[in-house]
Amino acid sequence: MSTDINPVSAALRSDADLMSSVVRTADLDSPVAACPGWDLRQLVEHTGSVHRWATHAIIHGGQPPRDADFSPAPDDNLAVWIVDGATALIDALDAAGPEADTWHPFPLEQKVWVWGRRQALETAMHRWDAQTAAGLEATLDPELSSTGIGEYLEMGLPRVLARAGVPPPSASLHVHCTDVDGEWLVWSDNGTYRMLPVHDKGDAALRGPAADIWLVLMGRLDRSEVDIVGDPAAADAWLDLPDW
Repeated sequence: MSTDINPVSAALRSDADLMSSVVRTADLDSPVAACPGWDLRQLVEHTGSVHRWATHAIIHGGQPPRDADFSPAPDDNLAVWIVDGATALIDALDAAGPEADTWHPFPLEQKVWVWGRRQALETAMHRWDAQTAAGLEATLDPELSSTGIGEYLEMGLPRVLARAGVPPPSASLHVHCTDVDGEWLVWSDNGTYRMLPVHDKGDAALRGPAADIWLVLMGRLDRSEVDIVGDPAAADAWLDLPDW
């Protein structure tokens, strides 16, 4: 699988610029509801540090040193710093190309496209977090949101289950975007997590706009904001799993 680097770069640039705008106008002590214990400053510092961490991995083809510090200096202008980090990341992604070999910590092929997808999705979600913390209107692109749902079901949920040391729920769940392409079925195969991007009936179905479903799966939106069809307990079993 690969992803076109140009939409990724455009998304990263747009969301970094929007985060910079929030930094320039909002109270950086504002709490971030989706990240308990964090304020807006910590959210932006986290996002920019991850950008720099990923850039190091792409350029050097290996895991950054454990003692590497990618946080801003005390005198850095945070609005400029977040854009500078995103720019360096975009440059590294574009220079390497999506099919170049790299290192990353995810259970997928060791290719640069994985970094592009992951960083575009994380930056979009944290941009939404930043705007929401600042009391601003926040939206998410439907196509990118569908990609985010697919990534979570492919890569995030297995990590959730492994970290929690629990088997997947016994009931199956169908996830269906109603505004853009995107359907998946998740189920347990004798205690092993399975997922296919297919249209198939589950014990329950989660239906709604892609952005709303992604926000529900990421713990940003109450599940009552999407349609749950079939057995509500089956849907709850999946939605009650720990956060990614």
